[in-house]
Amino acid sequence: MKPKILAQLDERPRIAVLPDGEIWGIHVSGDAGIQEVRVRSSVDGGITWAEPEALFALPESVSPEEGAAPPLRPGGEAVGGSAPAGEMDDSSDDDPIGRWGGCEALVDAEEEVHLFLMNDRGTGVFRRPDSGEVRKSLGIHQRRLDIWHARTEGGRQRWRAPRRIWKGYTGSINSVIQTSRGRIILSFAFLVHRTWRDRGEGLDAFSFMGVSSSTVVYSDDGGDSWHRSPSALKVQTPSIGTYGGVEPVSLELQDGRVWMLARTQVGRLYESFSEDGENWSPLRPTRLLSSDSPVGLVRLPDGRIVLLWNKCQRFPYAHGGRHVLHAAVSEDEGKTWIGQREVARDPLREEPPPPGGDHGTAYPYPAVLADGRVLVTTGQGEGRVVVMAIDPEWLYEKRQETDFSQGMEGWESFGCHGVELKAGADGKVLSVMKVDEERPATAVWNFPSGSSGRLAMRLCLEEGSDGASVLLSDHFSVPFDPEDALYALFRLEMGAGGEMVGGGRLNPGEWHELELRWDCGRRDCRVVVDGEQVGTLPLLRESEGVCYLRLKSASEGVESGGLLIDRVEVEVE
Repeated sequence: MKPKILAQLDERPRIAVLPDGEIWGIHVSGDAGIQEVRVRSSVDGGITWAEPEALFALPESVSPEEGAAPPLRPGGEAVGGSAPAGEMDDSSDDDPIGRWGGCEALVDAEEEVHLFLMNDRGTGVFRRPDSGEVRKSLGIHQRRLDIWHARTEGGRQRWRAPRRIWKGYTGSINSVIQTSRGRIILSFAFLVHRTWRDRGEGLDAFSFMGVSSSTVVYSDDGGDSWHRSPSALKVQTPSIGTYGGVEPVSLELQDGRVWMLARTQVGRLYESFSEDGENWSPLRPTRLLSSDSPVGLVRLPDGRIVLLWNKCQRFPYAHGGRHVLHAAVSEDEGKTWIGQREVARDPLREEPPPPGGDHGTAYPYPAVLADGRVLVTTGQGEGRVVVMAIDPEWLYEKRQETDFSQGMEGWESFGCHGVELKAGADGKVLSVMKVDEERPATAVWNFPSGSSGRLAMRLCLEEGSDGASVLLSDHFSVPFDPEDALYALFRLEMGAGGEMVGGGRLNPGEWHELELRWDCGRRDCRVVVDGEQVGTLPLLRESEGVCYLRLKSASEGVESGGLLIDRVEVEVE
């Protein structure tokens, strides 16, 4: 079953699945100036949701009666921790409470609910969306987002008052887990005093490791006390002033280690491992391509792992963009991934990006339902936040096809001109033709990832065409990406006369059967036209598999004919 959008919401709730199957969608609200935690509940697997109800009011000042945090050690760390060098130290017993935002939820082994919230301490990071307030123009080192903790007790009969467990500036908090040993681990990033003028010592002095580092706080007593990891995990950045390794997400592996995946700006996810959830190995690159976006990570009841992330590259926003969200499943503890399919697309992708604020499909928050489906809230910006259900078995499909009878479902061409459906002899055909000197003509299609496979299409290079490119790739980039051919895995070029680089020729104006039989292990792709092998394409870049087709006009100006496609089918291994 394909992923299904169950609801579209104004808020972005975090999902908590209770032992009886009831689902809580929890969020912070500041409507009418009243700051409180609210919940929408669902008893039918997320198909329908009740109206929001208040769980508890959020405090406006710190006092012992309201559950003020225990004393913090210097450096802004939680009780029991030690602050890494460079972390901000501005603790004060009389710090104000400002506006609240964000949250992350956990249902623990005792079936109690834990919430982790952020408070801006009056620095204006959060503001009422309907108030007309102007966000204060504070430098990044003047901003604050402290982390607070609240939990239920007595079998979820009452809430303990929130209390501050860490002070400083974090970003979004995206992950909290409880290990099999009972330790609760909250992963997050924190701002440090690291600048280009003061980059650090040793190897750090030769590069820039970002203005943030990642770490965790943990509790062994159900949240009564919190301890700070001594690890400060960092990643080099592609430009001065960017974050580094941030918004980490953690998962316990079957061997007892804890695995962390961190968002970066270098085009891929980085990972760290811990034997105990306290001390962590340095962040190192993974093979997972990604934009500058956080992941969702969850374990299924049968032990498999599902990953949700933006496998997007080469777009200015978020160092790759967040136009589509991908999902994959692993049977070997994250070493290899099956699927890598699009599960969500920005519903407003046909429009230019907004001039300000976040947008796209990012920030997936997954939870596992009793039937093994994954319920996800994801999306940023008005009109983009959705709750969706994903059946992991869908990620195992090996075959996908389209004949355009259902339109261009699954195809992307936003930002381009000249990509449209036309009437053919037997129905609709896809036409890719350059009609605008200022805009490219490119069509993009995602399918299940395979290290080897066969892609077949029936196509016609019209007379008047200046030629076309057929690209096989392993990631998404916007249809108008000018560098897509440079990062393709296999590239088939067709000239205006139908001649193909590597051998073979298509007769302009005639329909042909084209097959691409790739094998990343063999490092080649065999080109077959009308049943006869006419050439072989080399693998241009190391990869674990192909999951994207890009069809692109080669014209530099305007052409009078294009590339026609009346069906495409793919089967992968």
